[in-house]
Order: sequence, then C-alpha cells, then structure tokens
Amino acid sequence: MQNNEQRTQTLQALRQLCRNTTSLTPADERSRLSTGIPALDGLLPGRGMEYGSLVEWLVSVDGSGAASLAMQGIRPALEHRAVWAVVDPAGEFYAPAVAGWGISLDSLLLLRPTSIADTAWTVEQCLRCAAVGVTWIQMETLPDRVLQRWKIAAETGGGVGVLFRPARTRRQSSWADIRWLVEPQTDATTAGRRVRVELVTCRRSFAGGSVELDVNDAAGDVRLVSAEADSTTAARAAGA
Repeated sequence: MQNNEQRTQTLQALRQLCRNTTSLTPADERSRLSTGIPALDGLLPGRGMEYGSLVEWLVSVDGSGAASLAMQGIRPALEHRAVWAVVDPAGEFYAPAVAGWGISLDSLLLLRPTSIADTAWTVEQCLRCAAVGVTWIQMETLPDRVLQRWKIAAETGGGVGVLFRPARTRRQSSWADIRWLVEPQTDATTAGRRVRVELVTCRRSFAGGSVELDVNDAAGDVRLVSAEADSTTAARAAGA
C-alpha cells in the first residue's frame, strides 16, 4: 500500500510539472547541451550532448569528484527545462550543498523511493517528464532491461539522465549514450583535487580521448590541466 501511495504522489507531482512546461521546438531539439565543462564538450561530437541522452559516470573510488563534474551540467540543462529530479533511495543527497554551486533549490525535485523496483520506476517516470531537465541517480547493480527502459524514457522525455555507477561496470554492456570514467590523480592541487576524465563511450561517434581537470569543490570551479585526444578526435579537429 505504501509503495502504491508513493507512486501516486510521484505521478501527481510530475503531471503537474508537465502541465506547466512548454515542449521544445524541433530547432531546440537539434541543438546541443553543454556539459558545463568546455574541455569535456571538446571531446564530444558537436561539442555537447544531445537532448534525450543517458549519461553514465563511472566512479573508481568514492569521492572521486564525479558528482562535482556532473553538477557543472545542471545549470545549462535547467535553462531549457525547469526541474532537476534527484532520485535518492539511500537518503544520502544533501540538498543545501546545491545552493553553493549556484543552483536554486526551487529547481530541485527530491524523490526517495523505498525499494529497488520503485527506484527504477521513479527514474523512468522522471526521464519521461518533459519538465525535467536532468534526472540524477546513483545505483550499483542494474538489470540490462532497466537501463534499456531508461534510455527509451530519456529519448521520449528529451531531458538528460545522469547515472553514477562503479568503474568495475565499465566492461559491461550499457545503453548509455555517453560514458565517462573518472579517476583521481595523485598530483597535489592548492584548492581541491585533480582527476582524469576519459570518454569511454559515445554512441554514433568514434570520438574519444581524456582530460585532466582540477576540481575546486568549495568554489564550484573546474579547470583544465591537460588534454589527450585519440587519433580520431585529433583528425576531426584538424578537419580531416
């Protein structure tokens, strides 16, 4: 009974949001969404993400900086769609920290389903909602069919799904359009941490490469240290 009530409340909230949302025009849908980090945009064809994409961040260790990097893309997405849906079954998301990154809490829809099945269902509904710019979820174990449904839902809704998973899932098949691998580096920084970000997968493209970034969590700032593109990306950049 409790699960049914949760689902009903979630649907009511999303329906209300969708009623107040204007659909994107075809021209908008052909444009690209920035990751919020020019160095990462530069690794992607068209220098950005497509609407309706599922983006997977592969995390090698806890506190690797992946969430801080993904957070950079929230503001560009919210310029087109008003809601950032965070599906947080573990109750670990700390909402007040969002304000420190220049993101209004008014844009945040925080959902806390109580089972794996309800979590998968909630993510799918958020991805389908035209009002939601970003659907944010962290899960370790996911059946392939769930990822497939999420991918279809993202294409239907037109927002971006942001999924965090352990780096050990890199060798597993994935329905994600873009997969980033984040690895902490040992180099010391004065105001934060240094990470290496590799573009593992980008559907419909042979783009690849990696960059090293300095991440200042307190200031919400990310700076490029160095970049290493693969031969395909280098050829594309050169106009070959």
